[in-house]
Amino acid sequence: MFLAAVVVAAATTVALIAMRLWQITPGCHSSKPLNRRESSCRTLIFLGSGGHTAEMMALVSTLNQELYTPRFYLVAESDTLSESKAKAQDAKGAVYRLPRAREVGQSWTKVPISMACALMVSIGLFLQTMPDLILCNGPGSCIPICMAAYLVRILGLRRVQIVYVESFARVTRLSLTGRLLYLFVDRFIVQWPELVQRYPKAEYHGILV
Repeated sequence: MFLAAVVVAAATTVALIAMRLWQITPGCHSSKPLNRRESSCRTLIFLGSGGHTAEMMALVSTLNQELYTPRFYLVAESDTLSESKAKAQDAKGAVYRLPRAREVGQSWTKVPISMACALMVSIGLFLQTMPDLILCNGPGSCIPICMAAYLVRILGLRRVQIVYVESFARVTRLSLTGRLLYLFVDRFIVQWPELVQRYPKAEYHGILV
């Protein structure tokens, strides 16, 4: 009897979470267009290292500095180069470090542990910065911070807009990270018109970087 009650309660909880997730996921239904922001926007910017960082910093340089402020930069723990680039370009921006969801060459059997660790740190960083916007691209290390934003959405505490910008190098097919986040971000930006034909949710506004 007790076991049956537990199973029913668990099934009900899962169903409610699934319904809530469907409700708040942009790719699951026709979402309303985002309003043009007129007030300051607390912006969390993920730097994916290497070329991804170079592309993101080029994009960030075009943002209105008075509108997209304060800015918080998120880099992998071992990525000192991205941290130095962020500080050099934006002296006022704060830089935070995040464990990688998966290190290069790491066994896939260990990924759940590293992903859980990255998610816990992401939740703490999210609560510390409380962004209005998450701007990301690049490797899967940006997924934990997006997951943290969705936890807040599920609880109905805060609506954080997530914008994903696919790399310039992706001409005909999305990256793995892009495919994973495609349905979950509020705006999905690509830099080649061929991708819009295959992925109708994507937006093409020309070459951004």
